[in-house]
Amino acid sequence: MTDRPEDQISTRASLLAIPLLIGAVVAVGLGVFARTHAAQHVSWHGPFPSMVSMKVWLTVAVLVFAAIQLVTALWMYGKLGIASPPWLGKVHRASGGLAFLTSLPVAAACLWVLGLHSTDTRVVLHGLLGCLFYGALVAKVLVLRGRRLPGWALPVVAGVLFTAVVGAALTSAVWWLSTHGIPT
Repeated sequence: MTDRPEDQISTRASLLAIPLLIGAVVAVGLGVFARTHAAQHVSWHGPFPSMVSMKVWLTVAVLVFAAIQLVTALWMYGKLGIASPPWLGKVHRASGGLAFLTSLPVAAACLWVLGLHSTDTRVVLHGLLGCLFYGALVAKVLVLRGRRLPGWALPVVAGVLFTAVVGAALTSAVWWLSTHGIPT
């Protein structure tokens, strides 16, 4: 006796719950940490003149890498109407890895140094989007490795990831640049 096609589709879709649940645990865990952690008020900012400067410029770099991710993904999926060159997958993976690595000092500053202790709507939204970004990133990596998941799962999870990173950047670096100008 074999499974009916609709049962196979349902089973494949239900497998998506696993990476989504793991991503949700990561996002909620980061949010709980940020909310309950006492801010450390460390002034680490590496080679940048200030912590604000570090966060703004690294976030802008993450946005650039996210844009590269979007364009290369659309290109690989044939949505740009241009044949995909063989090296494009490497560019896509590299830009994703660089986006993640570049985001880590920003996340460390947000989570460890500042925490999420605000009633300001923009700051709370930024914190939620930042947590969603890392949860969606974990989910995307797991979906990417899941061979039995439905074909639509990767673009949907990647879309959530892209939306989260753009939203987090809009409520932080882009807001800072438009409100205060170039940080010093």
